[in-house]
Amino acid sequence: MLHPSKPQPEPILRRTFDSDIRSKAITAFPDHAAASYDDRIEHLVPGYRLVLDLVASTLAARRPQPTSVLVPGCGTGAELSVAAVVMPDALFTAIDPSRGMLDVAQRKVKADGSDARVAFHHGFLDETGHDLHDAAILSLVLHFLPDDGAKRDLLSGIAQRLRKRAPFLLVDAVKPDADDAALHDWLQRRGNSSAQASEVIGRMQESWHRVPLERLIGLLDQAGFHVREPFFRAFGYLGILAEKA
Repeated sequence: MLHPSKPQPEPILRRTFDSDIRSKAITAFPDHAAASYDDRIEHLVPGYRLVLDLVASTLAARRPQPTSVLVPGCGTGAELSVAAVVMPDALFTAIDPSRGMLDVAQRKVKADGSDARVAFHHGFLDETGHDLHDAAILSLVLHFLPDDGAKRDLLSGIAQRLRKRAPFLLVDAVKPDADDAALHDWLQRRGNSSAQASEVIGRMQESWHRVPLERLIGLLDQAGFHVREPFFRAFGYLGILAEKA
């Protein structure tokens, strides 16, 4: 198992084309990254466990409570397993291109007894049907996609699979207003050396496709969402509650 302070493996980029022949990049984590992902992510993303609880509570508090939830890029199923516990009547559609990640997610929901309510799909969102859902969660996925139409395409694909006024919980990294000095300090306090913290931030700055908050709101609007309010923000990571327009 990798030590949490070590850098995350770089995602594999897969290039596909939509019906308009416009290219879009979609990411898939290598299968070998799945085993240690949950241990590492808590040392790399500030407030990670808190965000999981906030996402689940935000959905559980909706009236009427969502009964079908779409989770593209579900990864190891962290958001999925927390939400399934607090929403015992909801059904979930979980999608991820990494078989290793899905295997971990399936073990989690089986362990907590919610596996009968989760339909797993190995692949990408645009390879699934267009059934409508009552809610959707997208966590720590969007920053891997370039802002060349790929971000908008993914958000639009989610919107197309949601009922009107359905909540959409988005968690992602945004470009900070200043620099990443506070994040660098936090990473060190979580057990990373100064060099390791610098390496993590360097990868975020050079390889990730973070956009300013204003641009993210614009992308959500273009995709057919109305932004309601942020529910989390810490050192360049943001949680937004939006609704299908």
